[in-house]
Amino acid sequence: MNAAGATAPGPPAGVDGDRASPAHLGLDGDRASLVHLRGRLAVVEAAVRAAVARRRQADPGADDPFRGLYLAEEQVDRLLDAVPAPPAAIPAAATAEVEAAADRAERAGAELRLRRLARGFGLDPLDLGLLLVALAPDLDPRFERLYAYLNDDVTRRRAQVGLALELCGASPTDAAARSRLGRGGTLVAGGLVEVEEPERPFLTRPLRVPDRVASHLLGDDTLDPDLAAIAGAGGAVGRDAAPAAGTVDGPAAGLARALAAGARLAYVRERPGGSGTAVAAAGLRAAGLPALVLDLGRLDAEAAPAAVARAAAREARLRGAGLVAGPVEALTGRGAAAVRAFAELPATVVLAGRMTWDPAWARDVPAVVEAPGATTEERAACWRAHLDGAAGPPRAGPAGDPGLATAHFLLSAEQVARAAAAARLQAAVAGTEVTPWHLRAGARAQNAAGLERLARRIEPAVGWDDLVLPGATAGQLRELAARARHRDRVLADWGLRPGGGRGRGVTALFAGDSGTGKTMSAEVIAGALGLDLYAVNLATVVDKYVGETEKN
Repeated sequence: MNAAGATAPGPPAGVDGDRASPAHLGLDGDRASLVHLRGRLAVVEAAVRAAVARRRQADPGADDPFRGLYLAEEQVDRLLDAVPAPPAAIPAAATAEVEAAADRAERAGAELRLRRLARGFGLDPLDLGLLLVALAPDLDPRFERLYAYLNDDVTRRRAQVGLALELCGASPTDAAARSRLGRGGTLVAGGLVEVEEPERPFLTRPLRVPDRVASHLLGDDTLDPDLAAIAGAGGAVGRDAAPAAGTVDGPAAGLARALAAGARLAYVRERPGGSGTAVAAAGLRAAGLPALVLDLGRLDAEAAPAAVARAAAREARLRGAGLVAGPVEALTGRGAAAVRAFAELPATVVLAGRMTWDPAWARDVPAVVEAPGATTEERAACWRAHLDGAAGPPRAGPAGDPGLATAHFLLSAEQVARAAAAARLQAAVAGTEVTPWHLRAGARAQNAAGLERLARRIEPAVGWDDLVLPGATAGQLRELAARARHRDRVLADWGLRPGGGRGRGVTALFAGDSGTGKTMSAEVIAGALGLDLYAVNLATVVDKYVGETEKN
């Protein structure tokens, strides 16, 4: 045993205690992937054994129990007289043997995570060797003591830059090799290796592989904890088969064609009621890529967009996926740099939002796709799909069909999913099946207008039977409610208001003396439509400061 407490170990045990011989690499599934990883670690260990032997041969004081804690005069003399020796590199023949067995495993249908990672991040053999050297202590604790011995310091138990280069057969004065561990190198820029303690000389800076990378190589597909809080509905889309030809059309098909043509960056602009993230995910799948979906609206105010973006890019590339992130409006308030942090990632990125694309958001020109709002029938089908029979079979009229009961709510597919979930929970609290009241309450819950700061919210508690009005006036009110309920079908589905989206609002002026029922009439219409009613006091809107009145 040397001063660092290290012994020269035998080859690392394979899965379930088997030796990691290349013959085992013909196995299928995750086991083959893990055995391949262990086989490569065994090759790294061979280089470590050679380095340990060289140290012992060149340094008679290698077995000094206080080695690494002080320097005697004779040690200083040996350092001054030493001639740099060629590094003990990872054995090329053993590496070739392991990789040949890996070739056979892949031809048999096994997916090897280490190889997939190397392809996804564009690693060459030297990059991969440096990654494995840095990874070794996280998978086998014996390497900690061995590295401490080779570092000549019992407190330095990770591979340092100089040691990693030596074990990979690279000279510490080779500028190209050193750059692999620089800030612009593939390993560091991709988030696969972290070079710590930048205040130290470059060759003595320790290397660390993030836990997420190590766990991925061991077969763990759990989403990065730094991204779990902002993962979209369903988080990461699995590695599903690409949709069959002809099953994807519209904007998703256009996005797929752009990606197939080599586009790395795309932007899906949402129209009201449209779902940019759904179009983006469908387009990626049609192009043969799974999608990692992030909801930027849930990004914490204290979170650094650049750090989140780097973690997202690494996660997407580990999974061989494209990144979908939106809405961009959640980032624009932090400046163009926040959007650029996502738009200029080294990955396939599709952003979504309602704003027009700003050229300041990225150096590259994105493929821009429009995501139109869903039709009335599509939204109705979406409601029924998410309710899955909870509201009973569709019946004629808005009282029974969830699609008709919510037709006047212009919600995206994600909002419909949340609204349907809220309606089911409300019905469970009441102990009844889902009713139109629950559906409308769930839809209203998706409105984050924040009007209560400036207006008084009124919960409608009266209906048509409570109004006592002349027939003509009552008819006008019912016509007004019908106009609001069916405007999307008339203006959009029937095409009576083409282009521009102008004139979609419904405005009415109620005139009459105090006490004649103006507010009550508005309350009845709001109740009939299942909408919130707000009474705005102009005194809360007018402000003495310039610009505040307009903002309010």
